Amino acid sequence: MDRLVICPMEPADLEICTAIEQHAPDPWTGPQLAEELAFESARLFVARLAGRPVALAAFQLAAGEASLNTVTVDPAFRRRGIAAALLSQALASLTAEGAEICFLEVRARNVPALALYEHLGFEKAGLRRGFYKNPPDDAVVMTKNL
Repeated sequence: MDRLVICPMEPADLEICTAIEQHAPDPWTGPQLAEELAFESARLFVARLAGRPVALAAFQLAAGEASLNTVTVDPAFRRRGIAAALLSQALASLTAEGAEICFLEVRARNVPALALYEHLGFEKAGLRRGFYKNPPDDAVVMTKNL
């Protein structure tokens, strides 16, 4: 496999990241990603192979708290450790900026994502019943001290 490079998302990445995001259960649109990229508190990262984005992760960072809003890997590149590498490096970057804790919500039925987050050191902190609508699912709230 080519060398994986993790870096901040750039406006030029929006088109391909929007296409990748369409494979998520609740995908972000191009305008949503563009708006997020413009927020001062937003931290968006991409994983690149051969210079091309193959995954993205979007966080918010404020007052020492990071929140993971979305992470999506292009289906052609899943099950290769890309999400773990992307999140690990993104969390290291957020820690360097002063983040002390990270929060996320994940679908209760998303067993692979739950396993990934637990592998990265996140712990279950609560449950939000009926949080997701399409398709319906509960949200598991997870945290990780950084």
